[in-house]
Amino acid sequence: MSYDWPLNPFDTPHPVRAYFNDPRISGRSRAFHFGIDVSAPNGTPVFAVEAGTVHLQDQRAVSVVTGEGEFGYWHVVPAVAHLQDVSRHQLLGHIDAPWLHVHFAERRNGEYVNPLRPGALTPWHDDTRPTISRVTFSRNGTEVPAERVHGSVDVIAEAFDTPPIAVPPPWSGLPVTPARIRWRVLHAGVVVRPWHTPVDFRATLLPQSAFARIYAPGTRQNHADAPGLYRFYLAHTWSTTTLSDGAYKLQVQAIDLAGNSGSRTVGFTVANNV
Repeated sequence: MSYDWPLNPFDTPHPVRAYFNDPRISGRSRAFHFGIDVSAPNGTPVFAVEAGTVHLQDQRAVSVVTGEGEFGYWHVVPAVAHLQDVSRHQLLGHIDAPWLHVHFAERRNGEYVNPLRPGALTPWHDDTRPTISRVTFSRNGTEVPAERVHGSVDVIAEAFDTPPIAVPPPWSGLPVTPARIRWRVLHAGVVVRPWHTPVDFRATLLPQSAFARIYAPGTRQNHADAPGLYRFYLAHTWSTTTLSDGAYKLQVQAIDLAGNSGSRTVGFTVANNV
């Protein structure tokens, strides 16, 4: 089921500055972003994308329960009452200062799902390609030279995507996360380890317990005028002893919800018996 945008104009895509399952880090707390952040000035009216019954979660959070699920609107000063019935495109409230966005979330069958998935929030067009900026091998937090990889190592990729619609300052030019990351290994042009997809943000919200499995240390979330850094575990304690000594190529591919992809190939040498 598709639905319009929660901002006017309803039939035009708006800038999105944070994606589903982006990292959310505060002190010792680590979690995944359970919606998307639609950028707009403080005071901007926010409207219901579907008809339903209002539930006021708190003083700045409105949800609308529909026949098929629930839509949430956070950082909003409500203009509706608890248990009020609202129609599609009815005013729910206004974006509260200092947030400069409405956090928009969708829940179906008790699970948060990605509003930017194909067939959901419409229209949405994305022609940017994700970027893999770096791939490293490490052991116990110390980088292992690619020229001499041995034993069990963690494989980490730094990757990001670019919002297809420019986001206004102070959140302009900041990265978002790809929807999916996969990797494989080749030797002399022959695949010796097939594609494996350790990062997949396309469907539902990942549990908080999975954070340390997905995001490697050094990961940062975006802040105003301060870009985040997304470091993804491709593998934990990957045993290179499954490969013979010699030269290999590790291919990494990052893909967004529209199917746009970016890739990076890194050469490495397995040296377990040298």
